[in-house]
Amino acid sequence: MKLFRLILIMVVTSLFCSAGFAKEDYTMASGRVLKNAYIMEKKPDGVVVAHDAGVMFVKYSKMSEDFRKKLGYDAEKCAKYEAKKRKNKKRKRKRDAAKNAKDAKFKKELNVRQGKYKIYDLENKIKATELRIKRLKKEIPKLEADSKNFLDKAVSLSATTSGGYSNSNRGNSIWGSSTSSSRNRNANRTEVKDRFRAAKAVGEEYSSSKFRLSNYKDELERKTLQLDKMKDQLKMLKRKQGRAEGKKGFFSKIF
Repeated sequence: MKLFRLILIMVVTSLFCSAGFAKEDYTMASGRVLKNAYIMEKKPDGVVVAHDAGVMFVKYSKMSEDFRKKLGYDAEKCAKYEAKKRKNKKRKRKRDAAKNAKDAKFKKELNVRQGKYKIYDLENKIKATELRIKRLKKEIPKLEADSKNFLDKAVSLSATTSGGYSNSNRGNSIWGSSTSSSRNRNANRTEVKDRFRAAKAVGEEYSSSKFRLSNYKDELERKTLQLDKMKDQLKMLKRKQGRAEGKKGFFSKIF
């Protein structure tokens, strides 16, 4: 494609070099001098000229009358060509304006849809956070009651175990070491061990409930702060969405 274009330019150059200035200096009406200028292409309203400093388009209106005649200038053809160019430019501006308006409309609609999705997503997050806070507020008093019950039970078992063991020792020291007393002591020791295990298990349950209670309280505080921030963000998004949808005045304050 590039080779074809180069050949075409060479052919056009060879055709028109004889009709105008060819590899010679040319002084324009403005006084500018084009060194080694030659015509590359002729158009109804001017010519494309190559020279040492580059390539430029020279309109017939900037040439002398004699030179215009030499190049075959046709005023009627030039006027029609320029009118067609203006018409094409106007049509292009109209197409560009329509395309820009279409793009702007699409962008606005896209922003509106994205804004609605962000609001919808944030509202769902707010609902989920509110449900979690509601559940935490319901669970925390239960955990506090369970922790208190476990603690009271552990203290009661520990006291009973300690007291039962000391009483059995005193009884054995008074009545001596008979066979029945030995069996009683063994039974008491077994009972003490069982109560100790029960007290240990209750203590572990107390520690677990206390740990969960602490975590729930921390989560409640964190979720409450998050909820306040999300609600503020939702208000801001709704105001922004109202402006994007073109709502004004009273309705923009509501939405």
